[in-house]
Amino acid sequence: MSNFNFLEKWPNLKKLGEQAERYILTDPNATMLKTRMLGEQLMDLLLVVLKVEIDRFANQDDKIKKLRTLNINTSIPDWFNIVRLHGNKAMHEAMDDKQKAKEALIAMHKVSAWFYINVTKDKSILPLKFKMPTTKAKKVYKLEDYQQELEKVQLVNKEEVIKVKEETKQTSIISNYKELKQVEDMLDLDEAETRKKLIDVLLEQAGWKVNGSSVVKEYKIENYKGIDGKVGFADYILLDKKDNPIAVIEAKKTMVDPHVGKEQAKAYADGIEKIKGIRPIIYYTNGYETYMWDDKYSAPRQVWGFYTLEDLEYEMFKHKNRKPLSSIEIDTNISGRSYQIEGIKSVFEKFENGNRKSLIVMATGCGKTRTVIGLTKGMIEANYAKRVLFLADRDELVNQAMKDKSSFKTFMPNTPQIRLTAKTSEDRESVLYFSTYQTMVNYYHAFSVGFFDLIICDESHRSIYKVYRDILNYFDAYLVGLTATPVGFINRNTFKLFDCDDTDPTFSYGYEEAVNHKPPYLLKYKAKDATTEFLRKGIKWNNLNEKQKRELEEDGLDEEKVDFDKNSLEEFVTNKDTNRKILKNLMDNGIKVKDDIGKSIIFAKNKNHATLLQKLFDEMYPQYNGNLACIIHSDVTNKEDVLKRFKEEDRPRIAISVDMLDTGIDVPEVVNLVFAKPIYSKVKFLQMIGRGTRLCPNLFGEGMDKKEFYIFDHWQNFEFFDEKPDGITPVESKSSQQIRFEYRVKLLEILKNKGLEEVKDIVKLIRDDINALPERSVEIRKNKKLIDSLKPDNVWENINKNLIDKLMKNIAPLMGWIDTDGQREAILFDNAMYKMQILKLNDDVNVITHVGKVIDNLSRLNTNMNQFNSTRDYIKQLLKIEKWNDLNYKDIEEIRILLRDLMKYKSKNQRTFVELDIKDSELVIKDIETSDDYAKVNVDAYVERVKTALEKEMNINLVIQKIRKGKSITNKELDMIYDIFNSGKLEFSIDELAQKSNVSKEDLVGIIRKFVGVDEEELTAKFDEFINEHHSKISVKQMNMIKMIKDDILKNKGISFASLFEGKYTTVSKDGISGIFTGNLEDEVFHLIEPYKTESDDIYA
Repeated sequence: MSNFNFLEKWPNLKKLGEQAERYILTDPNATMLKTRMLGEQLMDLLLVVLKVEIDRFANQDDKIKKLRTLNINTSIPDWFNIVRLHGNKAMHEAMDDKQKAKEALIAMHKVSAWFYINVTKDKSILPLKFKMPTTKAKKVYKLEDYQQELEKVQLVNKEEVIKVKEETKQTSIISNYKELKQVEDMLDLDEAETRKKLIDVLLEQAGWKVNGSSVVKEYKIENYKGIDGKVGFADYILLDKKDNPIAVIEAKKTMVDPHVGKEQAKAYADGIEKIKGIRPIIYYTNGYETYMWDDKYSAPRQVWGFYTLEDLEYEMFKHKNRKPLSSIEIDTNISGRSYQIEGIKSVFEKFENGNRKSLIVMATGCGKTRTVIGLTKGMIEANYAKRVLFLADRDELVNQAMKDKSSFKTFMPNTPQIRLTAKTSEDRESVLYFSTYQTMVNYYHAFSVGFFDLIICDESHRSIYKVYRDILNYFDAYLVGLTATPVGFINRNTFKLFDCDDTDPTFSYGYEEAVNHKPPYLLKYKAKDATTEFLRKGIKWNNLNEKQKRELEEDGLDEEKVDFDKNSLEEFVTNKDTNRKILKNLMDNGIKVKDDIGKSIIFAKNKNHATLLQKLFDEMYPQYNGNLACIIHSDVTNKEDVLKRFKEEDRPRIAISVDMLDTGIDVPEVVNLVFAKPIYSKVKFLQMIGRGTRLCPNLFGEGMDKKEFYIFDHWQNFEFFDEKPDGITPVESKSSQQIRFEYRVKLLEILKNKGLEEVKDIVKLIRDDINALPERSVEIRKNKKLIDSLKPDNVWENINKNLIDKLMKNIAPLMGWIDTDGQREAILFDNAMYKMQILKLNDDVNVITHVGKVIDNLSRLNTNMNQFNSTRDYIKQLLKIEKWNDLNYKDIEEIRILLRDLMKYKSKNQRTFVELDIKDSELVIKDIETSDDYAKVNVDAYVERVKTALEKEMNINLVIQKIRKGKSITNKELDMIYDIFNSGKLEFSIDELAQKSNVSKEDLVGIIRKFVGVDEEELTAKFDEFINEHHSKISVKQMNMIKMIKDDILKNKGISFASLFEGKYTTVSKDGISGIFTGNLEDEVFHLIEPYKTESDDIYA
């Protein structure tokens, strides 16, 4: 006899329950799949009984979440969730676990009985008893049959849903509290027990065997809270392989803030430490929110699951073996430049201070990858990290970090690394993991939350985080973001993501600092504006000469078909002659390497434009046999191989790129950039320039380095950014779901203010949107409290400004996390209709323009298809603008509902592309003046005159060079200088120069240095060498003071030691330099700057 016989009223449910029972002895996995199927069908009936409307695209997770907002026993949604989690695991892992199968079966038995009693009011099945089935299924259930069977079950269940809806129209579940409590007690619906079951499932997902020896429940702790004789019981203790406690878990009720258990959990940890001598990791949770607290080393933080045994054992290993990051020797063969060292130490200091996120901003070409390799190596050596994940948004950037000359493979060759793919996603033995965000989003749930210790996010300015932020939230790892975007152009959300204040990254090193360094770390460019008549003004019939018009007429084109502004070029029209001139200019005027054009990138407007450029190039230069120029964009077959050849081989020399080479790709040999498209984003403009800034030694032969690169600007981009220095800042893109939600909220406000009854309909749609938010998403879980606060019915009885603000500011941005696969056109149509409703309700004159756009959309529907049989005539009426004049809010809403699902049958609106070949004007080429003010030095005429005289008399500056380089002067050389001054050959006396320079006349070398200056390259080399040698002993603050001293030496052509204890140095520390450097380190700093010491003389002040 089946445990589910009482479900005879619903044959579909009864059958699924019986099938689940039969499999438990022979195929437990099938039992879990069948109980999952039973849970999904029962849920649909239950929601009908509870009079709950839910989005038709809602999944079981969404429905469980909806149940939690209702005033029912919390065990019900918890049991549904436990069954769902077991079923999910069964789908992917084929579990042979009779105990879990039994648990799922008992769960559905209880929930089914609760449903039965509430619907029928029949309590005769109480007390409920579950009997372990004895009948065995005759065959093993095939997993591949599941989906097909589910579809059949859903069809049958739809009929039962309709039937139940009709039967329960006038009834509800048991509302008498005492009666309901009695039923639930007899069903053994213990909320605390169910919560623990939920925590058990989360532990099992992390690999813990809840009923095994490694998980101890109700662990007894003697002398609790340090009180003799007092006993405490920790909800859970997790044991390591030697049976030592490594984690304590305090569980609170689901409706209680988990932080309530924080101090209690700490007291348990104190007790364990006192008894066992081991400080365990602390967890406190309510089953939905979980916090991890390694209280000796970090503050509590929310995590999205429990650590595995291996993860926790590594945490314990770190307790004993972790070294201070400040003491780690940075590998200067990898990251040897002083700013790279400073960047790494800035991150290390932030991590040591308890923060787990950092953002490094570094100009293109300054070695972000090398910096982060040095950082990674240091964290591994310090035992801060065992496994590292490197993420980028393009395959090319991932491959570059893995395999290029300056890659992890080059500098950490013996460290196991792997590229995550479908084939390698189960690898757990490597140290370095590389992936695109797009790949990782499919596999991250297969890893434990503590699997990675460090995650590096390349090109962190990208909007990619809006889509893939869940990955970063899921893993409990140190996080380092990398970007070349200048600080002023980084989105504030990026700073927030990496726990930085706005415009204040953890470390930054910009283009100007790099090009002004001696020697430079990046190169400057020479830019040339090179435009034709068509590129400046477009192609318009009235602007053409007679010959050009004749050429067009011969091709069948007339005045009506030729009217293109400049922005239409390469979008709707192309002219071959214009593009030939662009190519010829590059070949004639570009920088050559070994008698051929040097490596060059042409930035094309789109893929068609790129194809045309290559075709024209091969026609114009057949002698290269198609090998000199190549196309690189996302649709090119073997694009990675083509890019590799462009980077590493002599041919091809010219890469015609569409987007792929705009950012991130390193090719130091590039000497020519061709801007063959307009650019509106300042960030992208700077990134494109960055493709040419890298140094390239010996490019033109031994000792003949790359000194500069050319930019040919064919679209007046430099002129555009002169007029608009910030470019056109793109509006932060919103998902169509977010836009729809915002329209609905605007309509809610308008309808409420107008007192219209339709407000209840829009409230229902808004609440359905909120209920559809995917609970599994980390971003949604972070906002769970706010979302849950909007669930009760009474919240919607008082629609006020506070509610509207919450919906617009906090809830609307979450809508992008809803999966709307296949609904894009429907949602866009929703938005068009909502906008029209708003315009109509506000009596806005712009409604006429909007109607025209809607009619244009409707005119593109393929109404000859069968799907339009019932709406074809109505749509024809809607194509007439006058039809819309008298439509009101309700009419428009009916149109929206009627046509939204048909919008996917809309044809694309493509304007005919016109290909021309008429003679364009010659290129007008002119040099572009670029702002170079930061590199200019204001030289005083008097100082220049003194310098010239000294150089002339002092044996063509041999002694002066020693003074400038900070080298010691011999007594003989000093006597020679005095002799020159005493000879009368100079118009300046020592006294006069001492007074002018405010240097003591006894310090003759200091006086001369004030006029001849300091050799910046020599000075920088000495200071960089000092930082490299001492970096493990100095802090970022000390590095910054060293930089201050160096800048002062350059600016003042020497430094007074007295000045180091006054002025700006006392703003860093009240004791000046002695407050920052102490002991031997202070002596070493003074030794470093001794050659540039200047004795000031107050009598001249």
